[in-house]
Amino acid sequence: MTVIRKDRFLLWIGCMTFLLALVVLWQITSAEEKPLAKKGVMDLTGMTWASRTVIPLDGEWEFYPEQLLTPQQIHQMHIKPVMMQVPGNWDDRSNSHGYPMNGKSYGTYRLLVRSVPTDELMAIAKRYVRFSDAMYVDGKLMNSSGIPGESAASYVPRNEPYMVYFHPERSEIEIVLQVANFDFRSGGIYNSIDLGKGRYMEARAMVQSGLELLIIGIVGIFSLLFIYLFVRLGRDRIQLLYALFFIGYALIVVTNGERLLLHLVPDLAFEFVYKLKYISVYGLSVIVSLITLRLAPDPVMGWKKWRMVPSGLLMLYLALIVITPFRVYSCIQEGMYAVNLCGYAMSFIVILFQYRRANDDKRSHSEAQLLIVCIWLMLVNYILGVTVTLYPVSQVLLNCTTLVILGTFAMLLIYQYVKAYASMQRLTRQLQMADKDKDEFLLLTSHELNSPLHSIIHLSRSLLTTPMKRTNEREIISKLQLIRNTAYRMSNLVNDLIDVSRFRDGGVKISLGTVDLVSCFSLVTEVLGFLASGKEIVIVHKMGPYARYVTADENRLLQVLYNLVYHMMGQYHNGELIFASEQNGNSIRITLHMNAESVPGHRSGSENQGTDSAQTERITAGLSAALEIVSAMQGKLIMNEQEGWIIIELPQAADMNLSLLEAAVSEETSVGEEKRVESMISAHVLIATSDLVDLEQLNTLLSAEGFQLSFADNYSKVRSVLAGGRLPDLVILDAKLPAVTGYETCRQIRMDFSQAELPVLFINTRSTPADIEACIQAGGNDFITRPLDAGEILVRIHMLLGMKQLVKQAANNEMAFLRSQIKPHFLYNALGTIMSLCFTDGPRAGELLGSFSRYLRILFHLDNTEELIPLRQEMELIQAYVEIEQERFGSRLQVELDVDSSLYLCKVMPLLIEPLVENAIRHGVSKKIDGGKVTLSIRRQEEWVQVVVEDDGIGMSQEQATLVLNRNQPDQGIGLQNVQRRLKHLNGQGPVIQSELGQGTKIRIEFPYQ
Repeated sequence: MTVIRKDRFLLWIGCMTFLLALVVLWQITSAEEKPLAKKGVMDLTGMTWASRTVIPLDGEWEFYPEQLLTPQQIHQMHIKPVMMQVPGNWDDRSNSHGYPMNGKSYGTYRLLVRSVPTDELMAIAKRYVRFSDAMYVDGKLMNSSGIPGESAASYVPRNEPYMVYFHPERSEIEIVLQVANFDFRSGGIYNSIDLGKGRYMEARAMVQSGLELLIIGIVGIFSLLFIYLFVRLGRDRIQLLYALFFIGYALIVVTNGERLLLHLVPDLAFEFVYKLKYISVYGLSVIVSLITLRLAPDPVMGWKKWRMVPSGLLMLYLALIVITPFRVYSCIQEGMYAVNLCGYAMSFIVILFQYRRANDDKRSHSEAQLLIVCIWLMLVNYILGVTVTLYPVSQVLLNCTTLVILGTFAMLLIYQYVKAYASMQRLTRQLQMADKDKDEFLLLTSHELNSPLHSIIHLSRSLLTTPMKRTNEREIISKLQLIRNTAYRMSNLVNDLIDVSRFRDGGVKISLGTVDLVSCFSLVTEVLGFLASGKEIVIVHKMGPYARYVTADENRLLQVLYNLVYHMMGQYHNGELIFASEQNGNSIRITLHMNAESVPGHRSGSENQGTDSAQTERITAGLSAALEIVSAMQGKLIMNEQEGWIIIELPQAADMNLSLLEAAVSEETSVGEEKRVESMISAHVLIATSDLVDLEQLNTLLSAEGFQLSFADNYSKVRSVLAGGRLPDLVILDAKLPAVTGYETCRQIRMDFSQAELPVLFINTRSTPADIEACIQAGGNDFITRPLDAGEILVRIHMLLGMKQLVKQAANNEMAFLRSQIKPHFLYNALGTIMSLCFTDGPRAGELLGSFSRYLRILFHLDNTEELIPLRQEMELIQAYVEIEQERFGSRLQVELDVDSSLYLCKVMPLLIEPLVENAIRHGVSKKIDGGKVTLSIRRQEEWVQVVVEDDGIGMSQEQATLVLNRNQPDQGIGLQNVQRRLKHLNGQGPVIQSELGQGTKIRIEFPYQ
């Protein structure tokens, strides 16, 4: 049902079928109750005869078995008849009220109809009587179909519908019908005989015949169309099968219903007509099966062995129809109807399944739609044909339904061929453009590839002709570098040509990230430097202080710069090429400006945007790719070849630590290259891979660069390296690590180390979006792909190590800044205390100055960049401060230090505990009139050290305690706020405050034991 709801074609068929079922059900349930004949008499007294009144003469007719009597003979002989149900078959005893009647026999029907209008032309329509009959009305022979006889030799079968017209001379009419059947196993009146007014009956017959002729005309046009397509489209057999299908359907229509073939060609023999009829009826199912087999040749739901069984049986039956008379092959007709219907049903199921599978194949999809409509047409005809026979449903409904289905087929066919024609026109235009582009591509490629190829040939020949005795290592290296750079440029050209076609198909992927313009400019200068020297062009770099980092795809940006620089060098010589960058709002403007002499004969252009297709056709494939790439990176490319400059605008890198990164880079540059190399030499790299080729390549490369290396080929060894000895600065991790994959290994690493603490560089085989997403989700910092490129590996390792160092320096600088804020606070409080004592007790103030000097000595020996100090040093600072405060407050202040002496060597952040003691004294005990007591307790709790500072001062409410940690208090200073921020840097948790007004305050902090 979900598939039907999503597919408009199947939804249309479902809605039409449901609507048809409603119409049929309405006709069956809303049919007026008609009078029935009883004991050979139908009384129409009380009937209102409207112009469209049609009375089916159903019910009990008098029947004279095995006698062909005229009305006069019936009146003279006074034979007692039996009652026979009409419509009904002779071999059904329920129809003859138990009288034993053979299906192949003869007899006479008689019916009296009373209260018939006498002032109107009346008509009686006979449709289906097996298989010969003669009708008398009021003693007159009105019409006949075939010749009824008392034996097979004397009777002639025909079964042709007809209508008789008469003017009743009285209100009671007598209808006598002689019937004979010696061909089919069951004879009799098969359909109702209708009585109505002549004009309406004639009009109804004309409408029925007209609809059938219209259907025949439509399907005839379809058959001619498919024959034409079969001839024109390379003898495609499926077109011929469709033509045969519609020819067969036309034969079904012309030999059923009003049986127009018998009216149009009255001399046709009975056997020929019925052979034609049943060959078309059963042959269509075979044709549908053959079409299904061509559209769905693969096995469908295990039906490959069974789906051709009905067709095989029908083909045998068709052969029987051809070689035997009607009375032979009609013996198994009912069973073959069931086989026929089964064949349609199986084909319908198979083609529906194929239709669902062919969503991506437009041709198979459209062909399946046509066949579905054909099978739908046949199934509806079968069901409505049975319904018209059993229930009072109009034959016109069957024909109208057929027309609607044929109309659907026509609209579907027109729609598909209009789409095919539009598609062919579009493909024709594309092929014409592709043919033009192909010629330009071949011409352009030959010119562009000739230059680097000749350079490589020339340099190689130079090396081969150099005498070995005169070999100079520096000269050979220089020529080999030229060969490498030339091949690199040729490789870039090939990539440009590939990208041009990929951009047309939308297949180029752009991976945006932060790109350093300095490294890009340096690499371009190195690769194209030999061209610049050959043209006497000096390359100059002018970088803005805040215009170094852009958001782009690094590889694609290098590709663009190669193309642009190569293009400009082809136009100028003897001058300088300036690489400049400057900030322009939220973007970085990169300018390539050539101050040089133009090459004679070069054709200059005007200013162009990256979206100008005319320029794309004029310039080379490299520039065409550059235009598309810059646009895909959300940038803009502007060229002015007359003035000799090119501008690229790209988004500025949105990095929160960009200023720190630039400051560190500038500082690193001022110190010199040697310092950077020394810092990288000391770096420790863990290589985790089981690939021997990668292991050898990374070992050779990184060892030559001076890195300290560790190796692991599985998850256990990785954990062992991380647990013991020096922690690596970087992990190079193979995503396909055996047993436990690299992704899971990285997830385990991230449970202990953040991305800043331990960067992870993944080695992967592919660089698809799914692979990149997997690396990032696992916690990786970056990735490289096989085959490994030495330059790319070194650039990414230096970048990750540099970022790690910058993050560490930024954290240390922030911690030093927070500690520096506390020192003036201590000095202010201590000096205030000593100043107050100078006015009251001079000798005691001198003693306090001794304590204060000891306090300053401890304070000044603390290094702002030092991360941890022993707890002993922190306790000395606390004791010095407590002595000063106890002297000030006297007996009002009592301090108890309960510290585990075994913890004096554990490491603690400088000035982490002292601000808590200070706050307890100044804001807790000192504001209480009677003073109070401050208790400092330091104990070890497994792997943690717990510090509790408790006082019995004035306390505070829960709301005040919450505000203390959420914002600065005007009278509180910065001590507690700094403690909270520094503690969160250490373990991610802040202080826990418990306080109650008038009872005191208790503050607890925890930090790792180390």
